[in-house]
Amino acid sequence: MNEPEKTSADIDEQMVASYLTDHPDFFLRHLQLVSELKIPHGERGSISLVERQLDVQRERYRQLQGKMQQLIDNADTNQAVYDRIGTLAIALAKSGSLKELLQTLCDQLADNFSVDAVAIQLPARTGDQWPSPVHTLHDPDADALPDSIKTPYLGTPPAQMDLIDLFGEQASDVASVAILSVGDRKNGGHLLLASYDEERFRGDLGTSLLTQIAELFGALLSHHWADSD
Repeated sequence: MNEPEKTSADIDEQMVASYLTDHPDFFLRHLQLVSELKIPHGERGSISLVERQLDVQRERYRQLQGKMQQLIDNADTNQAVYDRIGTLAIALAKSGSLKELLQTLCDQLADNFSVDAVAIQLPARTGDQWPSPVHTLHDPDADALPDSIKTPYLGTPPAQMDLIDLFGEQASDVASVAILSVGDRKNGGHLLLASYDEERFRGDLGTSLLTQIAELFGALLSHHWADSD
C-alpha cells in the first residue's frame, strides 16, 4: 500500500520539530516567544509553555520522590532481614547442646520468621536418638521426598508428605511449606517449615534467605551427628 503524500504543512512541522530537537536552547534565545506559546490542557484549558514545563518537572519530582522512598523502604526491609539472620546465627551458635540447638531454631523461626511449625528429617543417629522435633529416616534410600520434589521447595504441601507424622495436631492447619536440604546425602536430611498462611511460602518467592538458614543450621548440626547428647 502506498503511503499518503506528505503536505507542505507536514513537512514544515517536521522541520520545526527537528530544528527544535537539534537546538534545545532555541527558546532561551527567544524568550519573548515562551510567554506567547499555548499548550492545550484537558482540565485547565490552554497553559503557557513555562507552566507546562513546570508541571512536567513537578511530576518528575514526584516520581523521583516515590522511587527514593521505595529505595529507602527496601533498604529498611533488607536491614531488618540481616538483623534477624544475625540474631538467629548468634542464638544458634550459643546453643550448648543438641536439644538447645533444636529448641532455639524452632523458637527463632517462630518469633522472627513467621513460621508456625518446624520438623526436621535426619538419618538415624549413632548411639542415640535424635530429640524432638527430629524425625529419623531409618532408611536413607527411602527418603521422605520423592525425586519429583526438588529442594528448596516452596508451595502447598506435596501430596506425598505425611503432615500428621511431621506436624501432629497442627497438620490440619498447614497451608504452605518450605522444604530445605540440610547437610549432604550421607549425613543430611531436610528442614521443613510450615505456615497456616498459604501466601507465606508461595512458590514464586525467593529462597536465598531460607537456604542460608538451612546451611547455617546444618553446619552447627554437623557437630552432633555422632555425639551423644
